Parts: sequence; structure tokens; C-alpha cells
Amino acid sequence: MENHLSASVHTTHSLIVPQEEEPKRADLFISQQFPLYSRTFFQTLIDQNLVMVNNKKAKASTVIKPFDQITVQIPPVPTINYEASPEIKKKLGEIDVNIVHEEREFLIISKPAGLMTHKPSPYNTEITLVDWLLSQWHQLALVGHHDRPGIVHRLDKDTSGLMIIPRTNHAHMIMSDLFKQRAIKKKYIALVHGHPARTGTIEFPIARDNVNRNKMTHTNQSGRPALTHFVVKEYFENSSLIEVSPITGRTHQIRVHCAAIGHPLIGDHLYGTKSSLISRHALHATSLTFAFNGKPFVFNQEMPMDMQQLINQLKKTI
Repeated sequence: MENHLSASVHTTHSLIVPQEEEPKRADLFISQQFPLYSRTFFQTLIDQNLVMVNNKKAKASTVIKPFDQITVQIPPVPTINYEASPEIKKKLGEIDVNIVHEEREFLIISKPAGLMTHKPSPYNTEITLVDWLLSQWHQLALVGHHDRPGIVHRLDKDTSGLMIIPRTNHAHMIMSDLFKQRAIKKKYIALVHGHPARTGTIEFPIARDNVNRNKMTHTNQSGRPALTHFVVKEYFENSSLIEVSPITGRTHQIRVHCAAIGHPLIGDHLYGTKSSLISRHALHATSLTFAFNGKPFVFNQEMPMDMQQLINQLKKTI
């Protein structure tokens, strides 16, 4: 597929860490100097050897100190020319995003499985939810970070369900703070292998895997704290339907935590095994509860057809 992506050269920025700066991770310091880009964006640049500290390639663990010299090469964020290709317009039109609720300052949408929230790196050319959103609301390009406009949280590519999309920078700031304060309550429905306890709490730290950078791990004790609650809704012969409430929001948190207790998601090829009954991991974001400008909002959604069909198949084996 011809991608019709905008092209330009990297821009190089040189920084000297101020004398009064406290030692901190390089990705954090750089993201504070370039607030229009996310911290994850600069973590990606570090992985791609585009960040130098004192003329040495930075690592994810690099800690900067006063007077350190930092060089950052920022590649262009690719954008799609929606009018350039009938094929792209057709593909965008085939994306099945459901607008659940619309406010002046934010949207609630339901993301289908198989659609990335945003590009994982500046070099990725796959069409994403961000591309679809910008094709519908061009003004979202000015909301939030340049590398993920309109995005304040994300779902994995093969996770379906409810998402909040800020429509203004005011809403983006408020929603970001609500997520940091853990004031937005999220619930998911998942189908897992085996029979976990009726209720449980999982509290393993989560870090990026040192070998497979596309994967997270719970075995690294230097990982970030992560907390997940779950309740079993129904047991089947060799599997269970559970409701999951992640308190923190780490990458792949539910998938990693379920696998860590010996009950990986059905269909999760990364942390478990593929399934002949469903083409993706069985996880759906089913509920969002929060207050915005003093007004309470509660959104709930039933599970998608592929997960319901999976349940029907699992019931036949009882």
C-alpha cells in the first residue's frame, strides 16, 4: 500500500543540563524540555540510538546530571494525506470505530480489535486510531502531544473497548491529571485459561523485557509498581470469564498479570498461546467512570461478538 506519508529530515537539538537540575532519567528530562512530545516518544528515540549523552549513546537507564551534554535527533512525525489516495480513504472508511458519546470537550469511542491506538515509532506506517480520528476531526492535530494527538490513554492493538478522546487541550490536561490521580475507574472483561480464585489482587511490578522489547515482564523487581483486582464472573470447564479492574496503567498490565498467576488470556500469543477459537487475546474495555468539571460520567459497553462467540464455544465443553 502506498502510504503517502509526509517526509522531512531529522532535526537535531543540543542541550546542556542546568546546574540546578536534580539527577533524573534522560527520557524524563528530555520530555520535560519538549512538552509537545510524550515521554514514550523519547524512550523510542533512545531505543533507536537517536539520543546521545556526553557523546555516548543513551540507554533507557541513563541518568543525566548537571552539565551533561545531550543531543537529540527528532524525526518527523508521519502524517497521512487523507485526500492523496483512494485506497487510504477506503481503508479509513472500513475502520469500525463507534462513537459512544460526544461532549464538547471529549468523545467516548469504542475501538475495535486489530487497530493500533497510535504509531509505536515515527517510522511506522500502519493506519491507526489517531489517523482515523484526524480524518474525522482535523482540529485534534493540535490536542495533546505531537506524536499521539488526541490520545490521553491507549488500548493495545488487539484489545477492544471504550476510550476517552479529549477534543481540547483543556480536556487533555484534565484527563491526564485524572489518570495520574487514578480518578478514572476502568473495568475490563477477559477470558482466561484455568480457574483463578473467585476474587484476587495481583501486585507484581512490570518492566520492559530485556530480550524482547515488544514484551513486558513481571520478574524484574526494578519494574514499576502495578496493581490489578479481578473477580470471576463465570467458570467454564478449563477457562474463566473475569472482570478486571487495573488500578495502575502499565503497558500490557492485565495480560502480564494474568499470565503471572498462571492464567493467561485466551488467544494471547505474546504471554500465552494462540487459540483456534478467537483470533486475538480475549480482552475488552467495558466500563469507564469519572467526573469531568464536576459532572459524573459512567459508560458501559457489552462485550464484542467475537468474545461472546468464544463464550458460547466454551459453554459447549462444560
